[in-house]
Amino acid sequence: MTTSTPAKRSGTSVVTKISLVVALVLVIALVVFVLQNTVHTTIKFISFDFDLGVGVAMLGAAVVGAVIALIVSAAVRVRLAVK
Repeated sequence: MTTSTPAKRSGTSVVTKISLVVALVLVIALVVFVLQNTVHTTIKFISFDFDLGVGVAMLGAAVVGAVIALIVSAAVRVRLAVK
């Protein structure tokens, strides 16, 4: 006599679907923000000059800030794991 194991569900969970919808809404909001802030400005950083739209510049600043936050949080986690 053979026993069979119950089949695992192949569908995605509700949390995954909600996360996908939230991410999609945020991306749409981000695209609208960038498209509405198209006035060009010159950004000077150290010895570099960039001519960018305000929305793109703010988006770039947010991305750089997020990357810095991820690096710092990873460093803190590693330090706590070592202790």
